[in-house]
Amino acid sequence: MSDVSESQALVLGRYSADALLAMFAEAGVVAAVESRGFSHPFCEVDASGGVLVHARLLASKHDCHYPLLDACLNEVHLEPDPAAPRGFAVEVPVDLLVVNWLREEDPTVEFDALHSRLPLQEHPGLGILRRAFRVAVRIARELDKDGIAAIPKFFHDAAIFYHSRLFLFIDPREQGRFEALMRDLASLPLADATLAFLGDAVRDADGALVRWQPTLQVLPLSDAMTAAFHSQAYQAATRETFEASHFTWDAQALSAARAVFESRRA
Repeated sequence: MSDVSESQALVLGRYSADALLAMFAEAGVVAAVESRGFSHPFCEVDASGGVLVHARLLASKHDCHYPLLDACLNEVHLEPDPAAPRGFAVEVPVDLLVVNWLREEDPTVEFDALHSRLPLQEHPGLGILRRAFRVAVRIARELDKDGIAAIPKFFHDAAIFYHSRLFLFIDPREQGRFEALMRDLASLPLADATLAFLGDAVRDADGALVRWQPTLQVLPLSDAMTAAFHSQAYQAATRETFEASHFTWDAQALSAARAVFESRRA
């Protein structure tokens, strides 16, 4: 058990629950959840898990408190690796704010025909992620970070990060491969694309099984990291891998994975 009480716990050793609530209010998150019928929003910082500190936004509805947003943030320092042929032209150390865990949902709403469920989702989202992400960007800038990073657990996580905020994989070859996967799986709903990986349904041009094994996906903030993503070396390596990569998916394997997913949900 942690020796740090909830009232003393800080995110990244700096941000209290009250400070986070103020930032959520400035970013429009509080107004957004109140427009959905919630009242008396508050934040809590939970350090009972040890290394990963949870920052949560909760609010009341129907005389109950509900968790609406849950995130774990930490920091990582990367040294240049001259031996890695990545085409990533950052020649100085890089400091990143890392989003290790993020969940946003409305626990008072259930899924219906209009809302498809993604793996691990228990309830539909609230539509506040873009506003909430402004808080992460603010924190990263206040701490002088070069960018915000995530390791997307599922394919749909990477697609959402990429489309919403233009997160890019730090390895241009992985970025090219990811863009080729988005191209070749575009006919599938996003949930099915993730299930295709979970059900071993994705194959490369040689028929080999393709597994989802991502690394750091980064939103650049500093001039140095932005320049690295825009460098000729990064762009060329991404394009080369994209053009050389081709993927297919097995309908029978996907159908079996979907059946397992539906049975577990039921």
